[in-house]
Amino acid sequence: MDYSLSIGSNLPKKEELEKLLYNMLCEVLFVELINYEAEVWDRTGTQRVSVGCTYFSMSINLDDEDDYIERYRKANLEAYGVDTNVFISIQFITRTFDLGWVKLLEIIGKILNMNDRDLILEDDSTYPLLKRIKGSLLINSNLDEYRTWYMTKENLELLNYPYQEEDFLKDSEHEK
Repeated sequence: MDYSLSIGSNLPKKEELEKLLYNMLCEVLFVELINYEAEVWDRTGTQRVSVGCTYFSMSINLDDEDDYIERYRKANLEAYGVDTNVFISIQFITRTFDLGWVKLLEIIGKILNMNDRDLILEDDSTYPLLKRIKGSLLINSNLDEYRTWYMTKENLELLNYPYQEEDFLKDSEHEK
């Protein structure tokens, strides 16, 4: 299962983001690591920041050209109103999705609380699951049955960040 997390950041891509993501994974999985129930790894190279755990992996392509990043930033700004410049690809291990999802929400919560910039989480659907614009976190309230299953209020509490629900489809042509 593929997801993407786009964030606004002023951190240098490689060294700082690598350390940040790795440390967040270790912090979120602390109990599992102590009990040998999970593993965290860092397979960063010259072309990619790549960290992962038993449930999912996260990677950032370091070879993206500035023009590509700027086009992607503008596309997110036009489509969703978010200003992002770091694009993190997330690949879940399907059999452990339910555990990995709650751990990812904890990591997103840490990012929300350490950085006041825009953020967007997307899956393979047409509209994002959540986005933060100018400090306000919005959760998509117009989700299908499957996404409603894992976007529960209980799970969203793991973000440890105040949010509002909003129908991201209300202004789409689909609804008109």
